[in-house]
Amino acid sequence: MISNRFPSLKVIKVAEPRRISTISNKAFVKSNRHEISNRKKFRQINPPPSILREIEALGLGKPRRTKTSRFATKVAIVGRKKLENKLGNLKVEQEKLELPHLSFFAGAKIPSSFPPERVSEVAFVGRSNVGKSSLINALADTTVVRTSDKPGLTRQINFYAAGKIFNMVDMPGYGFAYVKEEEKTQWRELLSRIFIFTYKEKNIKNFFFLFRKGVEIQIVLTKCDMVIPPDLARRYVVVKEKLQHYKNVADDPLMVSARKKTGILKLRKEVLRTVDALEKARQAIQKKSVLIENDIIKGRLNENCVTKKR
Repeated sequence: MISNRFPSLKVIKVAEPRRISTISNKAFVKSNRHEISNRKKFRQINPPPSILREIEALGLGKPRRTKTSRFATKVAIVGRKKLENKLGNLKVEQEKLELPHLSFFAGAKIPSSFPPERVSEVAFVGRSNVGKSSLINALADTTVVRTSDKPGLTRQINFYAAGKIFNMVDMPGYGFAYVKEEEKTQWRELLSRIFIFTYKEKNIKNFFFLFRKGVEIQIVLTKCDMVIPPDLARRYVVVKEKLQHYKNVADDPLMVSARKKTGILKLRKEVLRTVDALEKARQAIQKKSVLIENDIIKGRLNENCVTKKR
């Protein structure tokens, strides 16, 4: 790249570069020591067993290498039993809820173009590489939100209607982190419920301007299938400690993986609770189960009628 930008530039070998290289080497060693110390500090974190249990029970964390042989299966079973002896029962009952049908209805690049707020709204914020669009699709069990392998596809604020109950607002990742201060203030005033998606604890600082009184914030750790369970638990602890200074942020971060669809039920329940739609979702599930049971009964009756005619 340097040669393309500066075609006339020539590389000259210095006869005695020892002094320069020594300084650079010292700086490298010093920075490397700093990195090692941070890594050691991270490794020294002892996550509570309850967090490790939740990660293992939900199937979060980077999957362990498995083989298809009978011996490998036995080893996996023994390993699972050891985990259960250490952490307790790893079976977690999760409430299976569904979001209303999601549909796109508006897009805006500036706050003055926002559609009028007729129902409750939940904003989803995160930098371009956190997999926000994929996670919203997994959350709503849909493909309506456009996704791409190239980060930063969302360049405007997109509004999606979750039935007639509430709206989901997909904020632009790159734009939200680097937008002008005036627009940040306008957006902040319009938002009251925010889910911040991140997979690195250091990225949370980009959204500190949202941590104001009156805004309900939930931190969501994404891409939890890319980190081994112990490190994921440590990352959870680090994030939780950072959030203790803010009263309007939920105490416990959520952990999810859009690719494995793990942790989605818990996030879905939290979204519904945030917009006071939890009971409606439960009623919808009950109604759906009754309809399914009726269809099964009708199917059996029809089979019996056919059998009798024969």
